[in-house]
Amino acid sequence: MAKALSLKLDEPTYVEAEKIRKRLKLPRNTYIRKAVSHYNALYARKLLAREYRKASRRLGAAHLEYLQETELLEDLPENV
Repeated sequence: MAKALSLKLDEPTYVEAEKIRKRLKLPRNTYIRKAVSHYNALYARKLLAREYRKASRRLGAAHLEYLQETELLEDLPENV
């Protein structure tokens, strides 16, 4: 179900959107709906990239710790 909302834009943003919308021959509602959808997709990807970077740093630190521990184990005498 579609939700109605009120939107206020500053004059330069409105003029630019109208110019592009008219060149694309799209109704204003369609243009704004597509713009919001595009913006949502863009930021969903940015948030996912941020989560991947955080996970990578955590895994990198754990991997480094593991390597340090295994190197220490390699230095032990074999008969211990």
